[in-house]
Amino acid sequence: MRSATAWFAVALLALAAALSADPARANGVPQLVKLTYLEGVSNWGPQDAEGVLEFSFAEAYARVDVKNLPPVEGYEYEGWMVAPDGATYFVGTIDVDSSGVGALETKLEGLTRYDYDLFVIAARSAADPPGALPEARSIAGRFTVIPDEPGGTNPGDIVPRTLPDTGERPTSTLLGRILITASAVILTAVLLRLWLRRGRETNR
Repeated sequence: MRSATAWFAVALLALAAALSADPARANGVPQLVKLTYLEGVSNWGPQDAEGVLEFSFAEAYARVDVKNLPPVEGYEYEGWMVAPDGATYFVGTIDVDSSGVGALETKLEGLTRYDYDLFVIAARSAADPPGALPEARSIAGRFTVIPDEPGGTNPGDIVPRTLPDTGERPTSTLLGRILITASAVILTAVLLRLWLRRGRETNR
């Protein structure tokens, strides 16, 4: 009797876990964006400069590596994300050495939207207004982040697509979750029947 009761409890726990499982909503897969002297965007600096942006909105980080982007007196390089409506997000300052090689690794803090589709490395001078994308724009790269569903009425109010978190076991598919739930229901029904039958036999 005790054994059947224990198995019945375990089955109920399995059923509860299967029903409550919910996939994490996150752009967990890092994206790589090639940065070059981009026509229509770039207007300053060496045209042979290049770089790579790696970022993840879910894990809120970005890394930028550049080369052939030498330091220029009176300027400092910054990384910016730009949305289709012109809204910008400051990623960070990129330090470069005398050979034109530089890097930035930072957290993406304070994100309120996820529809940015352009990354620009701009050169800031003392004449540029603070908190705004400088006019001198060097290498850049375009990318696309596809959301699962809208999260509001504004274009930027979106929910990042469903993907597994880095370092964790991938989330079950919908079919897998249905099979798990069905198995738990069947197991619970079988154990409940055995438990009730044993209870009747014990009371005889």
